[in-house]
Amino acid sequence: MRRLALAAALGASLAQGADAQNGDRWLIVPVATSADSWVEPTTRRLYDELSARGVGVWSPADAAKRFEAKGSAPAPALTDAETKGWTSQSNAVLEHLVRGDPAGALRRLRDTELLSPSNVVALNREPEHAQRVLDTCLLGVRAQIETGAPSKAEAMARECRRLVVDGQASPHMHPPSVTALLAAADRYRGDQATVLHVESEPASCSVRVNGVLRGETPLEEAGLSPGHYAVQVECEPTRPARLHYANVELGLTEVFADAAFDAAIVTRPTLGLRYADPREALERRTRDAARIGTVVSSDAIVLVSAPDTSTQELELLRGPTLEKGGFARIKGGSDGPTRGDTALAARTLVDSKCMDLATLPPTALPCRDQTDGASPQVKHPARIPRGKFISGMTLFAAGSASLLGGYVLVGPRARASEDWVHALDAGQSSAALQQRWINMGIGVVVTSSVGAGLLVTAMPLALPKRDKTPWWAWLSGGVGVGLAAFSIAYGVTAQSEPGTPCSSLVTDPTDARTCVERSERISVAVLTGATAAPLLTIPLVYLFRPSKSKLAPEVEVSRSGGYFAVRGRF
Repeated sequence: MRRLALAAALGASLAQGADAQNGDRWLIVPVATSADSWVEPTTRRLYDELSARGVGVWSPADAAKRFEAKGSAPAPALTDAETKGWTSQSNAVLEHLVRGDPAGALRRLRDTELLSPSNVVALNREPEHAQRVLDTCLLGVRAQIETGAPSKAEAMARECRRLVVDGQASPHMHPPSVTALLAAADRYRGDQATVLHVESEPASCSVRVNGVLRGETPLEEAGLSPGHYAVQVECEPTRPARLHYANVELGLTEVFADAAFDAAIVTRPTLGLRYADPREALERRTRDAARIGTVVSSDAIVLVSAPDTSTQELELLRGPTLEKGGFARIKGGSDGPTRGDTALAARTLVDSKCMDLATLPPTALPCRDQTDGASPQVKHPARIPRGKFISGMTLFAAGSASLLGGYVLVGPRARASEDWVHALDAGQSSAALQQRWINMGIGVVVTSSVGAGLLVTAMPLALPKRDKTPWWAWLSGGVGVGLAAFSIAYGVTAQSEPGTPCSSLVTDPTDARTCVERSERISVAVLTGATAAPLLTIPLVYLFRPSKSKLAPEVEVSRSGGYFAVRGRF
């Protein structure tokens, strides 16, 4: 009985989780305008109530941390007092070197975090402060040299150039050994085949890389040292923009910033949206919340808003089409709703109901099939990184040549089979001719198989990116299915081998003709099958490329159960 009860409880839990989540991990997105004191307590209480009901839901802290890592983070700022303190610590590093204490200089750099990303990005906005950042970093290079660590000094010089992407060392401040390493770092950077491409909506916005002004969008910055960079796209000159982190590698690295979306995002203390105009909030919140869900990796979003000072509304949106999965209206206030009202709202959403709980008695509301907002049109890079594209085209060329070689060998092999059969008819020695025929058959199989493998490998690297699977990819897949079916049918209907295996010495002309006919059918089947493989790969590449709108396998396990699914659109 005890086992039966446990099994029943587990089944009920799994069923509840399936109904509540529909396979989704929920994300709470508060939407505020001017008054937002209710945001943090409401988000915290709703998270607690949903978690207590077995819903897999992002905690407010984890959601904000993930968005800042994968989306954007607020711009750092230093007060005048903090800037003066930083300058004082930089002077202390120099004093250690003047006193002949390079180890102390390195400790000061490390312990005070003078070159931390937040300090660097904030200081680099002013050219004179950026110069001080570069000089301070080069003091660390000098300290590494004086402590007998030339390799560390070289690495730090490259790091100095990454931190401050432009500018030269202050004259008469650094010894020749330091300026030589900075020059070597500049040469190293110039040799790197890296391109940082930055676009924005709207265009013609200022771009800062690690705080240093580099131009306007669209911007291409070539020759950066590989590493992490903070990119800011500023359409309002007086307002520091959020940081978009770019991991620059060999090839093309792309960054896209939507100024309106960045202006609405809030991540501290709680991830959410804040608008200056209530009408703008109604127009944009669904679309912007969905974009947050894309970054955080959540397909179920709970929009929490306060239409007036005494009411709060919670709306559950699911899936890529943002279908309305539940709605609750409850009493609110400056400190958010009570825990009891939050619990009622959580239960309403879990049960996929739409209720006005602010009235007595509570009233059922009609649930629309879908929100007025549409799925967000997030701009995805249209280009494949240069390195991948070159590799893909190289593999494509090699694969095409190899597959074509298999077709080319068909003619000479047919002539070789004729020579072999004619020699048998004439009673002449045929072993060498037979072996030539066999070798050419192996060549057909090898070249076509290698070509197919190279072409299949090339497709994900060379095919252009599209928002959805293009028509020509479906056509390619259809042709591939037809060729694959023909290959199988044509191959399996080939004649069986004669009494003497074709690979052995065949001296009977009739057996030889049987071998030739059988082998030719198999060669045609192999060639058509090899041709079908890359054609079938083309639509599969578009279906399974990572994107919110594409097919993607998902596995999720929570306290309420687990699931495996393939979701997306064709």
